[in-house]
Amino acid sequence: MSAQPSLPAISETNHLPLPEFTQVISLLFEPTALLTRRIYDSRPFESYDKLLDRADELIRDLSPLEQLEVVNAHPRIGEQATNLSALSRVEQGTKSANEDAVLAKWAELNRKYEEVYGFRFVVFVNGRSKESLFPIAEERIAHGNKIKELATGLLEMVDIARDRARKLQTSSASSPSPKI
Repeated sequence: MSAQPSLPAISETNHLPLPEFTQVISLLFEPTALLTRRIYDSRPFESYDKLLDRADELIRDLSPLEQLEVVNAHPRIGEQATNLSALSRVEQGTKSANEDAVLAKWAELNRKYEEVYGFRFVVFVNGRSKESLFPIAEERIAHGNKIKELATGLLEMVDIARDRARKLQTSSASSPSPKI
């Protein structure tokens, strides 16, 4: 069994070379070279909260095409487990009794969403079941406002990153798990 990843102290993160810094940021956000480089160039940070505040600002300042690149780095809900990061697998939860039907429904919702907006649906799962998110996806598909939806997806990504940072800092403070 592999140890849960943890975040190095922010003082250490501030001094990491880009490849190792990328590994840290990829724990918080799904891997995206564009966003990672912008965050890297904004160092140093007083805390992970400040790093994420800056990431939020950087995301808002990206061009619409760059924002699409960032949001599309996020995996689809119901994606094959082999295509998910370790943290996304945990966040998307365990299989349900009717997993095949749930995954088929997510494949349909993801397809519809991407047809309407041209980018991936992102929601902060936050321990909810995949089934409980169906109405959220359906409502977001129905409103049809691409600008609002892109902003919502990016905000959800930052919320996910904040939750991951909180959990990974808690795990590193409570146990001597290896750093990345």
